[in-house]
Amino acid sequence: MELNEFIADALEKEQELLAEALDGLTPEELAWRAGPEANSIGWILWHMLRVEDMWFQFFIQRKLEIWERDGWNEKFGLPTRDNGFGHTQEQVAQFPALDLAELVNYGKAVRAGTLEYVQGLTAEDYAVVPREQRPEMSVGAICRQIIGEVYQHQGHIAYLRGLLRAGQV
Repeated sequence: MELNEFIADALEKEQELLAEALDGLTPEELAWRAGPEANSIGWILWHMLRVEDMWFQFFIQRKLEIWERDGWNEKFGLPTRDNGFGHTQEQVAQFPALDLAELVNYGKAVRAGTLEYVQGLTAEDYAVVPREQRPEMSVGAICRQIIGEVYQHQGHIAYLRGLLRAGQV
């Protein structure tokens, strides 16, 4: 298995797990927070999609993020350059309720863009550092970071769903 195939397989499997975790969630469940310092499922999902979009489209390829290019920022009424990094608990608490189906559609567009980019990489491309101000973030390091991040956040979402559905809260 080539590295490109491994990354694509890992991202496709994560998308399956995420779809299971999101299946049938209500708007109330998307907005629920386990405590005043916790993130909601909706916020976590938005954040993980935005981060993947930012890393692959803007940071590596120096393109407009799909968020802005396809007008998702306008559809959701959210800032163009925001992805949740540095959000305060007040900002998380005030995060708007987003339509799950639309958020999933944005996620599919982001993942398609990521996979298209990854499929074209050569072995040498993984060592490229796309932004000299971040020399520790080669293309390979970004792929590793995103795989870790999406699985971590998918796990958060599945865990929160389990708490909600088990009546533990």
